[in-house]
Amino acid sequence: MLLRRQGEEQGKSLTRAAIATVFAGLFFGPALLRGEEQGRRPHSINAVCRLEPRVLDASRPAGALIARIEIPPPGPSTSGIRSLEIEAGVYVISVNGVRLPEPSDEVDGIQEDTSARGREDRIDVRSGRAVPNGIEETVVRFIRPSDGDPATPGDGNAGDLLAMLMDVPDGSSVEVCLAGRVAGQTFECCDSVLMRIRGLRNLPAGLFPEDSAGHP
Repeated sequence: MLLRRQGEEQGKSLTRAAIATVFAGLFFGPALLRGEEQGRRPHSINAVCRLEPRVLDASRPAGALIARIEIPPPGPSTSGIRSLEIEAGVYVISVNGVRLPEPSDEVDGIQEDTSARGREDRIDVRSGRAVPNGIEETVVRFIRPSDGDPATPGDGNAGDLLAMLMDVPDGSSVEVCLAGRVAGQTFECCDSVLMRIRGLRNLPAGLFPEDSAGHP
């Protein structure tokens, strides 16, 4: 009886993981697997970023994902480069360890809405303290839900992240990494946000086969 129950629980976990993979596939298609195979790409600029909101809560309507990106003071790899020179088109490259492909004419992704970009010196991105530190951060916003169409870049938001994280335990810390270019060089930066999954009641009824009324 115990072995049977353990098998049922494992089956439920696999089912939810499969559903999360299907959701991700809707946004990124077959290229998602290619993104995983690519692994972490070498990049030449070390950037730091801080994501908002700090908590992704499935019980609330998903809205914009905001990232504040700083290029550290000039050094061996950042000579004379400032955060405000980050090129348009910053995108999400990794979610909870799963590498995503770079958006292109053939691949949709989670990419910033360049019309909503800004810059300011409001926080110390590295420490997270809400005090200016003399380095302007580039503020990029991921506002519109992804429509799965590569012909309409600049979409994808916090809701698309939630769709990929349905099987993450409540209260988990999840790493999200961004990528882009600055002065012709590539950069990546990562930050962690907290997951709240207790609100899965708002998912469509029958999504999880063990509960025809919706996940509790």
